[in-house]
Amino acid sequence: MSIQSSPRTIQGLFGAEKYYIDFYQRDYKWETEHVEMLLNDVFFRFETEYKPDVDPTREAISLYPWYYLSTFVTNSFSGRKFIVDGQQRLTTITLILIKLYHLAAAYEHTNDMKWLDRKICGFDDEGSTYWMGTNSRAKALEKLYSNDDQLDDGDLKNQELTIRNIYQNYQFISKYLAEQLNTPRRAKAFTLYFLTRVELVELHIDDSRDVAMVFEVINDRGEKLQPYEVFKGELLGQLTKQEVDNTYYDLWNSSINPLQDWDKREPDNFFRLLFRSQHTDSRQDYRDFDGEYQRVVFSNKWDQVLHLKRNPEGVKRFLKEGVAWYATLYLKLLELAQKGGLGNYVFFNANINRMERQHLLVLSAIHVDDPAHDEKIRLVSRLFDRHFTLLQLTGSYNSNGFTDSIIALNDGIRGASCDAIQAAFDAQLLEDISKARGITVKDPFQWNLFRNAGYELGARFIRYFFARLERFIGKEIDVTIDYYYNLVRNRGAKQGYHIEHILANNAENRALFNDDEDLFITERNRMGGLVLLKGRDNLASSNEPYAEKLKTYSHATPLAASLSPDFYHNNPDFNDFIAKYQLNFRSIETFDAEAVEERHQLYFELTKIIWGDDSFPLKQPA
Repeated sequence: MSIQSSPRTIQGLFGAEKYYIDFYQRDYKWETEHVEMLLNDVFFRFETEYKPDVDPTREAISLYPWYYLSTFVTNSFSGRKFIVDGQQRLTTITLILIKLYHLAAAYEHTNDMKWLDRKICGFDDEGSTYWMGTNSRAKALEKLYSNDDQLDDGDLKNQELTIRNIYQNYQFISKYLAEQLNTPRRAKAFTLYFLTRVELVELHIDDSRDVAMVFEVINDRGEKLQPYEVFKGELLGQLTKQEVDNTYYDLWNSSINPLQDWDKREPDNFFRLLFRSQHTDSRQDYRDFDGEYQRVVFSNKWDQVLHLKRNPEGVKRFLKEGVAWYATLYLKLLELAQKGGLGNYVFFNANINRMERQHLLVLSAIHVDDPAHDEKIRLVSRLFDRHFTLLQLTGSYNSNGFTDSIIALNDGIRGASCDAIQAAFDAQLLEDISKARGITVKDPFQWNLFRNAGYELGARFIRYFFARLERFIGKEIDVTIDYYYNLVRNRGAKQGYHIEHILANNAENRALFNDDEDLFITERNRMGGLVLLKGRDNLASSNEPYAEKLKTYSHATPLAASLSPDFYHNNPDFNDFIAKYQLNFRSIETFDAEAVEERHQLYFELTKIIWGDDSFPLKQPA
């Protein structure tokens, strides 16, 4: 028989041999809610039988019904027993045993201390060992065994996820058990119960070649692993244990663990992007990696491309030449999206506009060991921002069409030079605008394409558009402008910015448009009729006459303040800025249809400066 089944009490589980964590197993990822659930289940069974007035002897506890905790799966190789599935619970059980040891010491239960000690650690042919002390865990267990819950901030913020969770979960276990086992009698009774009446079933796989199959079935029918965790098992399972232990286990961890620490969803995001960026050239190909990519890569269709199925050499090349390089690159993109840098375009796209699909195109453009990787990050992210912004401003954006454009660009810029990347984006932009507008467009910076842009583009994009204009002006005139987050994303009444209609919806303003309601609404909503105001300024000025609004605008951001004549007094930097770019900034006394048109044209000129070709080669944006 290829699988042997054996019941194990916790007393019989530990004390004879050390357990090693197989590469199929994920890190120790249990969080406090998982630990609490296990403890609650065990204590619920214990409480139904516990009688405070009965001495806690082995004979008395033997009358308690046994409690089935779970199944765990093992496999032996080269004289070592590996846990294929179940290390989350076995690690947690060890942490519980350590706390019970410290409680026994506190209550001076000497015999229980010795008993628990042998279930936590002991000696084997390699010397002193912790039964669950594999893969760098021994030091953490030793610290808990020696110091109980006396931990410092460095322990709780350990960079290794497994060690960090061991410490954090132990703190929870320590508090939980100290509260539950608050008398010597109760602590002794529970220790006996936990060691002798809580049982697990060990499934031992005789043939190592069956491990991957059993692991996948367990994952399908039980608590599901994340796709990347299954993928890890499928890949490393094709290699020898020596290859895994000597090279590829560490290579995987050094590549994927930083993504996992960033966000538990990022490893799967990374692999989907990696396969799409390097190999897809159609919408159907793109969709293939929407779901369980860890299965798709081994399908007949994709194995002809990827060569990862039953191909150890292919797996090693993929891990060494693909995963290691691109995982580091992807982590860099995540960091740039969060903090800015390299021109800030990655930040604009992913953080401000929530357009993470730029990452796909960056990974596509950059090949392994690409010496131009930083230049390509700047270039692709800048062109992505230009593409998205100009599609919006020309009324050419729709989500389905944008996806098709990304798929086409993904194929067109794969591993390409910077000049070829620029050419591909230029051509795709013209094609997209031409298709959307039903005309042949040879220059995206045309007034007739821009003149109708306005409020219908949505609050997020309009705030972004004005944020870029304001920050550009601020940089040119050496004036500090608020953070992008406040300008674009913050909805708060105090720090957030809001779209201000310069023309309040009142009779006085409608009269400026001959009381033509449709014309008034159309012109009022054009980009030239809008500015950004900070929180309460927007609320205070919302329905004021224009002359009163100017008082509010005079201490607002440059675009709003530029409507007021006071802004131009003693402001040489701004006047120099106007002259430098030959811009038609002026104060406006009456805001009518001509004023809307004039401001709209002014915004168009700023758009050409910020997003136009004259900003290439790249420079730091505003």
